[in-house]
Amino acid sequence: AIELIVGILFTRAPGMSLSRMPVYAWAMLVVGIMIVFAFPAVIAGTALLEMERAFDWPFFNAERGGDPILWQHLFWFFGHPEVYIIFLPAAGMVSTMIPTIAGSPLVGRRAIIVALVAVCFFSFALWAHHMFTAGLGIMTMSFVSAASMAVAVPTAIQVFAWIATLWRGKVAMTAPALFLAGFMFIFVLGGLTGVMVALLPFDWQVHDTYFIVAHFHYVLIGGMVFPVFAGMYYWIPLVKGQRMSERVARWAFWLMFGGFNLAFFPMHISGLFGMPRRVYTYPAEMEWGTLNMLSTVGAFVFALGVLVFAVDLVRSQRRPSRDPGNPWNASTLEWLPSGDYATRSIPQVHSADPLWDQPNLAREVEAGQHYLPGSASGLRETIATSPIAARPTYLMILPGDSWLPVIAAAGTAGFFLLMTVKLMWLAWACGITAVGAVIAWLWQSDRKPSIVEARVSDDLVLPVGAKGLRSHSWWGTVIMLVVDAIIFASLAFAYIHISMRLVVCPPPTAGLPDPLWQLLSSALLLTGSALMFWATRSAGKRRLPWLALAATACVVLAFLADFHGYQLAGLAPRRLAWSATIAAMLTYQGLHVVLVAIVGLYLAARGWSGRLTTHSRATLDNSALIWHYTTLQGIAAALIVHIVPLLMD
Repeated sequence: AIELIVGILFTRAPGMSLSRMPVYAWAMLVVGIMIVFAFPAVIAGTALLEMERAFDWPFFNAERGGDPILWQHLFWFFGHPEVYIIFLPAAGMVSTMIPTIAGSPLVGRRAIIVALVAVCFFSFALWAHHMFTAGLGIMTMSFVSAASMAVAVPTAIQVFAWIATLWRGKVAMTAPALFLAGFMFIFVLGGLTGVMVALLPFDWQVHDTYFIVAHFHYVLIGGMVFPVFAGMYYWIPLVKGQRMSERVARWAFWLMFGGFNLAFFPMHISGLFGMPRRVYTYPAEMEWGTLNMLSTVGAFVFALGVLVFAVDLVRSQRRPSRDPGNPWNASTLEWLPSGDYATRSIPQVHSADPLWDQPNLAREVEAGQHYLPGSASGLRETIATSPIAARPTYLMILPGDSWLPVIAAAGTAGFFLLMTVKLMWLAWACGITAVGAVIAWLWQSDRKPSIVEARVSDDLVLPVGAKGLRSHSWWGTVIMLVVDAIIFASLAFAYIHISMRLVVCPPPTAGLPDPLWQLLSSALLLTGSALMFWATRSAGKRRLPWLALAATACVVLAFLADFHGYQLAGLAPRRLAWSATIAAMLTYQGLHVVLVAIVGLYLAARGWSGRLTTHSRATLDNSALIWHYTTLQGIAAALIVHIVPLLMD
């Protein structure tokens, strides 16, 4: 999500303002924002679940004050936006392909963009519609029900705009057009059943039945899989210049379309007959056998269609490579001539359909007549642009080839996978390897550029690199900290949720620490932030490493004071869920203290090696952001722990 948001906002082609940005890029920007706000909840929920299993902290155990509904809130706050996170990229692909297929500009382009943003907004109000049978209040469920129906409006705007575009143009029934027609038929049916389950009385009848299974397969296979297959046929020429067979595509489409409907439409009926989901067998007298046999046959037919597609894909890609050209006469920039990494030069864009409105653009780009026709620094580089108007702002140096990120990825995967099978020492060895590889890779970055300015075209000279608010890495760090803050907010929500279930808060066998320990901790955190602020004003000076180490010491001492206060208060997370939620927030703060300690040592090492200068200070600025966030989070945790019981009283 961070990569998507920063890349879309800061590295568009010059002239590609937000109003000219492709709808697919808009869809991915919205998806990135949704990931930032949705995924932290499930990260926090999974962490709580793992801590309950590993440490016997009873977050979800009702016998010790926990609540299973807490898990449902955290999971579904992620789970329902995730449906749109899956669908919106496909919707963006559809909005890209349909104008090309119709040979006509997209109808209602601005309305579609507004609809994408509206879907993002509504999706975060819908998570409780998965909990209509969980005992929530009628007023709460009524609002969620209304929002669940309202989200159909922006989705309908997109569907009607696609139909209008096809109506206005001249459609050739190519393979992409077939799969897009199938998408609209299946997805609209899935959307209609979605409005049905938004109604409380109906949902009470079909909740956890095969009607729900049918609904979300119509939405997700219709709304995501069919557009992806259309996209495969549409964009596959970019791989080796070879199109897939139109005749074979018709076989693949009708097998998949017919097989899908045969497999999943009967599930609506079996669900209305009461067949529960997640049950692998059922008695014969329920008379569900015929419907399930139809679903089984349909699934095999669908699979046969996928197999036909796969065979044709392999066959087409075994042919020799050739220049793909622009076989569909598309209007978007991915069809420009390109080499291994990018286009010969970066084009200046003047409209939303550049290849239609600038017929000579491909030839000009290939001839190097636009921005950055060659490497100004001798390294990989691109142009950073302003977020709204896409004006060139500076030359961005990109990382080169390295095995270190691959090693870090393998170490990360090994750490988590080996933890699941309890191979602890090997898991920690993988984790330490991953951290070491990341640090070694970062050590090579943020160097003083070999040139201060670069000529990127005949009439434009840009600075090399940027700092502060103009830097893409600064904004990447800010977005990462937003994710971090929402994870913490989810843990704080768990504390508030458990506290609200208590008759007396704190519970009789638990207590709060003396506020003096939290005041001492907060003072040390603020001192550490002040020292780090001083460090950011000391780039290139000898005192910088010592300031970083002093700030590190303050943060570590602050956590020790906080921890000691809870020890004196007798915090027992195994005994009560209320105490466990406090321990979870304290643990999360401890994780940040470890991170800040590593960052502090890293800054000191870079300072002593002369790598933190006024021209290479992104590491310092971004580290300071992490530092100040850790301070705010520690103070917020102390305030929440003490204020919630006062509000309960």
